[in-house]
Amino acid sequence: MVRKLIWIVASIALVIVAVLAWLGAFKSLTVNDSTQGGYVVVGYDYMGPFEKIGPVYDRVVAAGDSLGISTDSLVGVYYSNPEEVVKDSLLSFVGIVVGNSDDDLGTLDFGKLRMERIPAGRALWIDFPYSNMLGMYIGIMRSYDALGEAATKAGLEPGWVYEIHSEGSVRFVFQEYPEAEDPDAF
Repeated sequence: MVRKLIWIVASIALVIVAVLAWLGAFKSLTVNDSTQGGYVVVGYDYMGPFEKIGPVYDRVVAAGDSLGISTDSLVGVYYSNPEEVVKDSLLSFVGIVVGNSDDDLGTLDFGKLRMERIPAGRALWIDFPYSNMLGMYIGIMRSYDALGEAATKAGLEPGWVYEIHSEGSVRFVFQEYPEAEDPDAF
């Protein structure tokens, strides 16, 4: 009886470990340090808990589809720091990457979608592949912790915090705000 119970517990533990491995819980993360950004994004603002932002992604995809805009590359921008702002007041934005500059936009009509520009700048970032939403949540938990530690070590103060979603992968980005230009230089 005891031996049977040990086998059952061991089997359950093995299945749990296998599922976690499949979801990416043990995948090694590589923090990259290079220029990111340079995006023109159109989408909708959101205020509330970050974990409830999912329906805004659905709304953005529906709007993009109805306007004939490719929704292959979605961006979630997180303006508020959840350690400093109460959950119901967290500000964020979900959008579709439509180009890298205004020149890429042509005569596109974005309807009621708001335009946001993410300038190019130094960033720490992690690419995390996932196969389902559970894997995505594991990526969120692991990547933000790793980026926070790396930012502290690198002396990088994130100004832009965003995610770039594409099919089966998400890029988590901590990006510095661009340096202000010296007004005396003009």
